[in-house]
Amino acid sequence: MTPKEFKKTYWPDIAASCEETGLNPLFVAAQAALETGWGKSAIGNNLFGITASKKWRGAVKYVRTFEYFDDDKQGHRFPKVHSITRMPDGRYKYVVDRAFRHYPSVRDCLTDHSRILLTERYAPARPYKDDVYQFAYRVAACGYCTAKPADYAGLMLKISKTLEKA
Repeated sequence: MTPKEFKKTYWPDIAASCEETGLNPLFVAAQAALETGWGKSAIGNNLFGITASKKWRGAVKYVRTFEYFDDDKQGHRFPKVHSITRMPDGRYKYVVDRAFRHYPSVRDCLTDHSRILLTERYAPARPYKDDVYQFAYRVAACGYCTAKPADYAGLMLKISKTLEKA
C-alpha cells in the first residue's frame, strides 16, 4: 500500500477517533503506518501491534515474531519459543509466537490504542500532543517502545511528513 492509499484507507477512522480523544491524528496515523508497514500487515485489525497480556479478555491472534533481549532468560514471556540465538552485539534474538490483540474492526483498535495512550503512564507526553516529534519522543521515553526516544521521534516525524504530502 502506498502512503496515499494508506491515508485514504485509514485516515477517516483515525481522524474520527482523534476528534473524540484529542490525540493528534497525524501522530496516530504515523504510528499505524510504522507498525503495519504502510498497511501491509494489520493482523486482526491491529494497526499498532498491541500485544495481548494475560489480563486481555478479547480475541487473540498468535504470530511468529522476532524479539531482542539482553539475556537468554526471557522465554517465559511467550507461549512458544522457537529459538534463541546470541547475536554478534551480545544481545539475544528470540523467534517466538506472540499473542496480539485481535479486534472486530479498525475503529475498535483505535479506541483501545487511544485508551492506552490516555493512561497515566503517558501523561507526561500529552502537553506535547500537537507536536509529532515532541509527543513521540515523550511517549517513547515513557516506555511505549524499545527504540531510543530520539530515534523513534525522528522516524515518526519522517512518516508524518510523508503522510502530510500523501
